[in-house]
Amino acid sequence: MIGIVIWFPNFPASAPPSLRQRVAMMTNGRVAAIVGITFMTSIASLGLYTYIAIILDNLSDIPIVTSYLWAWGIGGVIGSFSIGTLIDRTGRPDLLMAGILAIMALAMFSLPFVLPFPMLSFLPFILWGRWGGPRKLRNNMHYFAYNLITAQLSLR
Repeated sequence: MIGIVIWFPNFPASAPPSLRQRVAMMTNGRVAAIVGITFMTSIASLGLYTYIAIILDNLSDIPIVTSYLWAWGIGGVIGSFSIGTLIDRTGRPDLLMAGILAIMALAMFSLPFVLPFPMLSFLPFILWGRWGGPRKLRNNMHYFAYNLITAQLSLR
């Protein structure tokens, strides 16, 4: 912390957008759709994450979920470092998002079937982490493609 205080450069920051500017942005149907999709996929992913301990305990008598959360986190790190390259290579962010959502759904719905197999039981968590976090980057790219002002407002 001391190193950050001493050596972190001082960046000029603009004032955050007003509530009126944020609400006005939502009147655009395209922006509202992107925000809605981001909101729903975040609830699905984080909602399952919130209750995963109870779910694993009920499905397979797994009271300690630490190793599964590690698998989820490792998948998230892999996803965060690779999603930008994948978006650039595919050139089809909409198709990529459909694939991401399909893989996330498959990972979540496969939990009851793979939990009896110890090594295989980590795969849904790795996939869920791999594709869960990076899906937001694809939506941020839509904000930038739509309008730089909209992107600046939405990313704050």
